[in-house]
Amino acid sequence: MRYVVGPAAELPPGSSTVVYPDRVTSGIGVFNVDGEFYALKNTCPHMGGPLCKGTVRGTSAAEVGDDGELAMRWERDGEIVSCPWHHWEFEIKTGRTIFTSRQRVRGYPVSVVPPDVLERLREGVETIPVSVEDATLVIEI
Repeated sequence: MRYVVGPAAELPPGSSTVVYPDRVTSGIGVFNVDGEFYALKNTCPHMGGPLCKGTVRGTSAAEVGDDGELAMRWERDGEIVSCPWHHWEFEIKTGRTIFTSRQRVRGYPVSVVPPDVLERLREGVETIPVSVEDATLVIEI
């Protein structure tokens, strides 16, 4: 099944939205990370929190400097979503936790579809009202 999210231009880099297709009652978060689009189920595997409503940010990592001192550095800005309930962090691109764990959030393929292709896809596609100007985001459910 396909679900039309809306015009790609309405989701600029660094932004996200949550959509609610009929078959996914918790919703699906759609993210633009540096011009690439990703979709994750809006459910944190820890305790079921609304993951995609959390903060999109980077994360800190420890490194040993040339002087042998431990230092922290900020990395991967805009690539991590943090659950608003307990702050578990997940990679938007893969759905994996950033710490060692088998926990993972389900991801969905996202297509950026030109207007002429969108018209051919409309048959059998669950849609929401959108204005198509340029490319349109479509998620596979």
